[in-house]
Amino acid sequence: MKSIVKNSFLVVVTISLIIYSCQKDEDPNNENPVTSNIVYVTDDLTEVTTWYHDSIYVIKAWDFYVENTLTIQAGTIVKFHPDGPDMILGSGGTIIAKGTVASPIIFTSWKDDSAGGDTNGDGGATSPSVKDWGAIDLNDQNGSQFVYCEFHYGGNSSYSATLDVYGNNVKVDHCIFSFNSGDDGSGWYGALDVTYGGPDCVITNNTFFSNVRPLSVNTDFSLDDSNIFHNPLSISTTNTYNGIFVYCLDEITGNLSWGETEVPFVIDDNDLWTYNGGTLTLADLVVLKFRPGSELVLDNGAADIINYNGPGVYFTSYKDDTKKGDTNGDGNATSPSNGDWEGIYDNVNGVMCSWANIFYD
Repeated sequence: MKSIVKNSFLVVVTISLIIYSCQKDEDPNNENPVTSNIVYVTDDLTEVTTWYHDSIYVIKAWDFYVENTLTIQAGTIVKFHPDGPDMILGSGGTIIAKGTVASPIIFTSWKDDSAGGDTNGDGGATSPSVKDWGAIDLNDQNGSQFVYCEFHYGGNSSYSATLDVYGNNVKVDHCIFSFNSGDDGSGWYGALDVTYGGPDCVITNNTFFSNVRPLSVNTDFSLDDSNIFHNPLSISTTNTYNGIFVYCLDEITGNLSWGETEVPFVIDDNDLWTYNGGTLTLADLVVLKFRPGSELVLDNGAADIINYNGPGVYFTSYKDDTKKGDTNGDGNATSPSNGDWEGIYDNVNGVMCSWANIFYD
């Protein structure tokens, strides 16, 4: 189980906010106003707290625990200092971060001058990059909300995630994830990691581009077709491993529904079952790709995959770039071939399925 437990012998104190400067840098034309009201966060948050849009909050506490309700106003900028790379929910912690179209909430690197100006005071000497900071880890706490938020340059964490949705009743909606990590191919976690998220989580209308691995989910979690996996201003700017990576912690025992059509769902499990009446409903144009050695077992036969033969539905190899693009992140270095994965097994009839839309098994 993913969990981070804080040293219980530490004395927890109310968050200490040290004001670095209380003035604004004036732009005579008001074209590029820069906020220089910088608030260094150096201790854990234990009281109900609001962060305000007229300040930049710099996380310096290592690690910074939120142990009560933190409300972040629309337009607020949160930067992560190298000394404080993570924000972790402790017992009773909740983050309510609701931005707007015009005033998103930004979580980014200490080096990111494009958000609120030159916070680290080095002019143009440094630039932000992937893994400049760690992650926001919900740590098995429920009820947080991130709406119209932006997450940039994160992923220097144990699971390479930038927002780790470990809990239930979490909402991530209309958010942007760009220039974050996610595993580099050896693991399975995305910049937005919902592999330990509960079935009542909402992941909708988000945008992913220029991440290593954008999104990971589990087999309890349904997903619609509202998220996009490219830069809206440049359709060719996608993610290195451009897909939704399914962490098969459990068998499919509920009524799972996958609707995403821009990128494939990627399975890595040598024995993934639909079990005890579980079903998987696929929308038209949905593609499932399988890593080497992976197999899908249908306990009740073909009826367990609703719309398995729908228009544009395919089951294919992880190396098959002709279906929804380059998901294994190697350009054209590899090509698919027969035997790349195990196939789909009909447990009622005791045979491997031979549907026309199954390739390279």
